[in-house]
Amino acid sequence: MSRLPVAGLIVLFGWVVCDRQVDAGEPAGRYAVVVRKDVETGAWGKVVRALEAKHKGKTFVYETSLEEVRKDVGAYHPRYVCFVCQPTEDFPDFALVANRFCRGLDDDPYVDAIWGILTGLDETHALELAKSESVIIQRAFTKTLGAWLDWVPAGNYVTEWTRQRGELGEKRPGEQFSLRSGGPANDAEDARLVQKLFTEDRFDLIIGSGHGGHHNWMLMYPRGNGFLTAHDGQLTMTAPGVELPVVASRPKVYWAVGNCLTGVVNSGRNSYKNSYALAWMKNGARQYLGAVQSTWYELNWNMADWFLKQEGRWTFSESLFLLRQWSNYLLAENIVSGRDREGTEFTDGIFVLYGDPALEARVEKTREPALDETLDIQEIGAPGAVRINYHVKVNFVGEGNKRTAEKYNGWRIFAYLLPCQVTNVKVEKSDFARVVVPGETILWDAGQGLTAGEERSLTFTARRLED
Repeated sequence: MSRLPVAGLIVLFGWVVCDRQVDAGEPAGRYAVVVRKDVETGAWGKVVRALEAKHKGKTFVYETSLEEVRKDVGAYHPRYVCFVCQPTEDFPDFALVANRFCRGLDDDPYVDAIWGILTGLDETHALELAKSESVIIQRAFTKTLGAWLDWVPAGNYVTEWTRQRGELGEKRPGEQFSLRSGGPANDAEDARLVQKLFTEDRFDLIIGSGHGGHHNWMLMYPRGNGFLTAHDGQLTMTAPGVELPVVASRPKVYWAVGNCLTGVVNSGRNSYKNSYALAWMKNGARQYLGAVQSTWYELNWNMADWFLKQEGRWTFSESLFLLRQWSNYLLAENIVSGRDREGTEFTDGIFVLYGDPALEARVEKTREPALDETLDIQEIGAPGAVRINYHVKVNFVGEGNKRTAEKYNGWRIFAYLLPCQVTNVKVEKSDFARVVVPGETILWDAGQGLTAGEERSLTFTARRLED
């Protein structure tokens, strides 16, 4: 792809791949399975075949290095890339390589496909995950940022902060999130309550933060003696005087938004048999998003701007993809510098989605989204030629330190996933200071934060290549 400045705008040219005409917010596209030859030809081959059948996908087989198939995968222009790996893979290293691979399918700095890693405790477990059905999030559990529950129909909150010990919260259908005191007074009570909530098995989304490791999660932050620990695919809650199993089966997604290392799965020092992520995927999690290194920067928290605050417009995996596009705009356009830039570069590469990246896992709408976004695509004559109209109106600006909050004067930069890739972009009119269209997305920069009630529009022509 190449760049062309147009009246203060930046336009990127890419290929178009549309398998079918779809409504905005429901993108379809080609599905690539990428797998090492010895995995594909062995018992795990049935996992590959299941993904091919489910998504009408195409498989790309390499001997030793992903670089062997990068150009072929790029020429295929996939919407999704699923790396099928045995659990013995060194995932911290592989995740970084996979991340670079999915940025190298063309020549711009942006991510070129929604990607994930499908693995399991064994091939049977991986096959179950490959065959997973959609997850609609109606009830969530969080041990951080209880106010996030205002974006889901219902949910429960238990504080992770030792300084706020005893704080609880609940979101009931049709009501706002509310806090109350009188919760757990010590680690043992905290462990018993969280174990009870998990084993009641009512949650479609679990959000975790605080200290974590390859095999466990510390329930309180910054220190505590309550842990949820994985061993041989099983989960056990422990604290002084407490040792209780956690068993669940309800389909869900797990977002380890602020945990270190729970995405490691397997490495030289840590066996997949004791993987926290895989244990949860054995207990109902259809997708797991976690970090493969220790993290000190909060980039991944901004994913809530897509996954939660747009009220089901984007799936779990699409939201991670859009966050990556957004973060790469910050880097490519030098919006961040110093320690902020260092943290953005670092965090962007270490969060990994496990599971089928095309899985439909989204929030059930319970209120108006933070942004009203509409996309209209009109055929304009020549085969594949289209005019695209995008419009956004701000409904909500939140509090706190995230980049779309009041501290930053609202929504300055955002990303929207197009229903197909586009090329030959020519901007006809725009209310934004800058726009980037890297084939797969619209990235807009208003130049200043947009507050509630403000609106912006963009109209451009492009070409799409029918499949």
